[in-house]
Amino acid sequence: MIKELAHAKINLALDVVKKRKDGYHELQMIMIPIDLSDVLEFENFDSIVLESNVEIEDNVVIKTAKRMQTKYNIETGVKIKLTKKIPIGAGLGGGSADIAATLRGLNRLWKLNLELEDLEEIALELGSDTLFCLYDKSALVYGRGENLLFVDTPDIGNIYLLTSNVNVSTDQVFKHYKGRYKANQFDKLFRNYLNQKYDIFFKKTYNKLTKTTLKCYPSLKTIYQTAKKIDSNALMSGSGSTFYILTNKQNENILVDKLKKYGVQYLKTGPKA
Repeated sequence: MIKELAHAKINLALDVVKKRKDGYHELQMIMIPIDLSDVLEFENFDSIVLESNVEIEDNVVIKTAKRMQTKYNIETGVKIKLTKKIPIGAGLGGGSADIAATLRGLNRLWKLNLELEDLEEIALELGSDTLFCLYDKSALVYGRGENLLFVDTPDIGNIYLLTSNVNVSTDQVFKHYKGRYKANQFDKLFRNYLNQKYDIFFKKTYNKLTKTTLKCYPSLKTIYQTAKKIDSNALMSGSGSTFYILTNKQNENILVDKLKKYGVQYLKTGPKA
């Protein structure tokens, strides 16, 4: 039995540069993996079978396993057990994380002895955040997700994810996005990050998809407004529908009291250990 953790991610910053000729959008993002994760278990089988605690149509785990089997001429199958803990359509990269964990898990199960670099092609073929999830390390991510520059993770405490039952379609958000790109804005922000001026960074960081996501999914406005009341630095991850608040030892008790006061649904996690 092989076990892999598929860590969720949050975007500490997200900017949209332009729409590319291939239909994807050029992005600039700072992303970190967090402790919240799906769990995948693999064992050899005579066919490819997936057991999951959550029913997901056209599950990418099956698609990834079939792609690996074909590419590397594997004659055996695999039984995969997926225990899903990352909310679906929440901007936390759950699908991409599952793809990446499947690539790593099958590499071990089928004893392919491949380096992560060897798995990059399939990862990028199957998704945009998958390369980041494959390496599972904090990074500046740019292009459509094919370029990574690994960076330090800020010294932050617990992370409170304000979740909802809204399943956001990333395709729909990008289809309606009409924002303008200001190059200097992200460059200055990233310099603050690299220079570890995190106080400035977290006050000035942003997610350019927030406005469009709220327009496409008006039901998220309430949770967004509540998140901002609780902490003015609350930010949306990815294309939504999760908003997160970072804590330190000084403000955590106050934050928890506010979460209880407003009765919001949340998950408590932290940066990947």
